[in-house]
Amino acid sequence: MHAETLPPYVAISSKAISQAEASQILEKYILNSESHPHLHPDALITPTGVTFSSHGGPTGGVVMHNLRRVAAGLRGEYLEPEATPEPEEQNEEGRSRKKGRKDADTANETGEDWQTMSEWEREEGLIEVGEVGERTHVVQEGGEAPEVGVEGEEDAAKKQTSDGKKVDKEERKKQKKQRAKQLRKEKEQAKEGKST
Repeated sequence: MHAETLPPYVAISSKAISQAEASQILEKYILNSESHPHLHPDALITPTGVTFSSHGGPTGGVVMHNLRRVAAGLRGEYLEPEATPEPEEQNEEGRSRKKGRKDADTANETGEDWQTMSEWEREEGLIEVGEVGERTHVVQEGGEAPEVGVEGEEDAAKKQTSDGKKVDKEERKKQKKQRAKQLRKEKEQAKEGKST
């Protein structure tokens, strides 16, 4: 059997501190975090160094907000619990959908015939078929099937001249250089024409 060696470690013992000491430590941390971005839990590490988050800035985000609430509690202040809205209630659309589901549930209990939300969206045109809307199938409707090519055929077609003869690599290079020279001449002529 092989004995495993544990990595080195330092044991830090915890000791209880008073609320006054805890409040003082937390206040100092919050004060320092407003001028030193590396103390923020939501700080950004960029190539230029540690910076404040774009969302919270020097005052911080949600974590720093909660730490300020804890610091206020340590000072003896009573803070009302914050309301956390449900995601559906954050916008008007969410509220109407939630209400619609409740209405549908009550309608089912009373025995009335109600539409499901997906049926209603389809009727209203809110849901389109496929990624870009309705599609047709040309061949099934009597049209001709489009030509399908093989990947290698396109390259071979590019290498042929208008007579149908194949052009070798050296010839293509020469043609490319001639086109570049012609383009340079045209640009120079255009510049000379503008300057005179």
